Amino acid sequence: MIEQSDLGCTLIIVNPAAQSGAAGEVGERLQRFLSMYLHGRDRFELVRTEGPRHAIELAADAARFDSVLAVGGDGIIHEVANGLMHIERDSRPALGVVPVGSGNDFAKTLGIPEVSCDTDLARVLTCERTPFDVGRVEYAPAQGPSSARRVEYFVETCSFGLDAAIGLGTYTLRTSTGLRGAPLYTLSGLRTFGLRYRDYPATVTIGDAEPQRIRTLIFAIQLGPTYGSGYRICPDADPADGLFDICYASGPAPRVIALPLFLSAKDGHHLGSNLIHAQRTTRVELDFDEADYPIQADGERIEATRATVTCLPAELDVLKPAR
Repeated sequence: MIEQSDLGCTLIIVNPAAQSGAAGEVGERLQRFLSMYLHGRDRFELVRTEGPRHAIELAADAARFDSVLAVGGDGIIHEVANGLMHIERDSRPALGVVPVGSGNDFAKTLGIPEVSCDTDLARVLTCERTPFDVGRVEYAPAQGPSSARRVEYFVETCSFGLDAAIGLGTYTLRTSTGLRGAPLYTLSGLRTFGLRYRDYPATVTIGDAEPQRIRTLIFAIQLGPTYGSGYRICPDADPADGLFDICYASGPAPRVIALPLFLSAKDGHHLGSNLIHAQRTTRVELDFDEADYPIQADGERIEATRATVTCLPAELDVLKPAR
């Protein structure tokens, strides 16, 4: 018999477009499975997103639920987490993940493999609620009044520079190549290094340190250890320790050196390079020299001229497999 966690009243939010429609089918199977296995105990409601950022609205209206399960890739997880952050902490449902996507980095952090058969659906029953940190990005948008401020949250990664350009470049490549996961990210990296290789000047303030001018190639602020479908940019990052792990590479560096360094990050071997800097902190302030820098939070684009990134400790309960 499966040891089951108390999901309670549960909302299942599905991105029906993820994995060429596979997520929609998985969501329906999950609802049937939970309703049958926990018959009479709890209610399981399924809703499908209708477009970008719709999951934010759905999750923000989920205060009456105990748990919200995001079915799809990192994109819908990001949206659901942002929606849940609109709910007061004491009333906020727990976030559960049923990975059916391309990158699945947050699921990797949790130790949840992608769903491949009905047996995998049972993993949600063996999860326990664990308080996780959340990253908060307050930024001045590139378009609109300079006084306007917006807020975005993330649960795994926020970065700017070449790594953000690589991640954002996977969207068009996914359709044209049919690739997914690490091969897709690596191909996007090779294209980015070939066509758009450059550094990104910025003024950066890390924690209480003095502001510093850097010409960075990549700048990653991590809650979890990976981005780009398993690239171990900050191998020791712990999403429940109250700290960001930061990794950045400051130039100038020729492409012939930077490209192998990028590829070595797949296994975390980049940290031995003298171009790489690693720190831990709870706050980072970023002032970008130009308004068109590639910036991403959990793979979603942010357009900003400046940003303040803050770690919110133990802000979101996440359904994590029990040890």
